[in-house]
Amino acid sequence: MGVSRCSEDKTRNMVRKAKKAGIEVREASYDDAFVQGMTDIFNETPVRQGRQFWHYGKDFETVKRQFSRFLFREELIGAYYGGELVGFAMLANAGKYGVLGQIISKIKHRDKAINNALIAKIIEKCETKQLPYLVYAYWNENSLSDFKRHCGFECIKLPRYFVPLTFRGKLALKLGIHRNWKEAIPRQIKDPLKKLRSRLFRPKARSLAPSSNR
Repeated sequence: MGVSRCSEDKTRNMVRKAKKAGIEVREASYDDAFVQGMTDIFNETPVRQGRQFWHYGKDFETVKRQFSRFLFREELIGAYYGGELVGFAMLANAGKYGVLGQIISKIKHRDKAINNALIAKIIEKCETKQLPYLVYAYWNENSLSDFKRHCGFECIKLPRYFVPLTFRGKLALKLGIHRNWKEAIPRQIKDPLKKLRSRLFRPKARSLAPSSNR
């Protein structure tokens, strides 16, 4: 995604909404207060995007250890509401590209357009660093991809080439099983399965999430 294109997107209204709601977005330091805020966000709910959230259940020390590995290449952006960390993003510099490594916010504050405000700050950082493009990970057709479109991101499909080195490899290519098994499932089957998964996890999210976040 071209940085200038996103900065001109209609999501400016959402950014203004976040500011009016009292959201403050700024650069952050990886100190204990920030890590505790991350831990609280991760443990808000066991289900995100209709599936189990893999950071749920991690304690302070685990989060601090796992995410400290990325500090040499990524900058931290925090979103605060009344002094509380309610969202954060991690931006890596890949030369010509800015790479969005992580972006997440508290669900109980979803009405404040926190992620939009974080994206806007990241765009600002990319412009300062003269990074013309911003990459937002993988592209799957779901509510997250809708959010990406609204922010000006585009899906760019890159060709992948597979060269078999063994007989087993040739057989795998012939049968089409060299791809990730999820990619082999037709979308007309995959979409209903995703909806079913969301319905199955919904009761679990309600039962395990802290009562203050319900």
